[in-house]
Amino acid sequence: MGTFPIILMTVLGGWAMLATVLALVWGGRLRRERLDHEAAQQHNARYRAAVRRLEERAATTAAQFEALERDYLALKRSVDADAGAQAREQGQPAAGRAFPMVVVDSLDLSAEIGLLFEHVARVAAAIRGYSAFTRGHHGPEPAKARYDLLWLSDCLHTFDRVGRALAGGNQQALAAACEELLSMYDMYPRDGSGYDSRDTFRRLAERVPLGAVTEAMRSIALKVASAPDAGATGIRHVEPERPQAAAPVPPATAVPVAAGAA
Repeated sequence: MGTFPIILMTVLGGWAMLATVLALVWGGRLRRERLDHEAAQQHNARYRAAVRRLEERAATTAAQFEALERDYLALKRSVDADAGAQAREQGQPAAGRAFPMVVVDSLDLSAEIGLLFEHVARVAAAIRGYSAFTRGHHGPEPAKARYDLLWLSDCLHTFDRVGRALAGGNQQALAAACEELLSMYDMYPRDGSGYDSRDTFRRLAERVPLGAVTEAMRSIALKVASAPDAGATGIRHVEPERPQAAAPVPPATAVPVAAGAA
């Protein structure tokens, strides 16, 4: 038997042994991976079951919460109805009823003053839209911004007369301020001159409507005109009487006494 067959058989035997060892190693590794995979699947199955239980519990809790909320609303309506009925029986205003907050010499101007404040807020928001913060420091300025800002500020700058009239308690001043504002606001939609307030308030009609504030000022003027004290001094503030200074007492002088008077 020659040397080559012996070497070839030795090499084949070594290769077979190496392949066997590698197969055992890889087989053990695959077995461990399969076991780990099965364990992970079992964990996932348990987690899914736990999640389903939690979802069912959350659904039950949500249903209970909705039922409690419905019961609460029903109970609240019942309590409010009972309170309103008791208040009506006792002759008291029911809870939640609007009370006049701004009363000027028995004139309830709450709604009108509220509309004026809303108008001021809308105008301020419209003016803010022309600021560099809104359009960007380098953003282009609208073509008619100068006219819009003029008329937006113009429709507010005489509100100080209304404030002074309210603070000073003068119905005549309040009526005069409202009449001046009414004349201005009636002119805005009609003025088509070079500065063209009509164009400004037509373009800004949705953001700054003039109808509500005009009606509010007209309502204030009508209420003041129909007040019984409209022609008098207006809102009366009672000033405490100031003590008048006493006349200065002249310094005491010695009076001569006659001898016979003793």
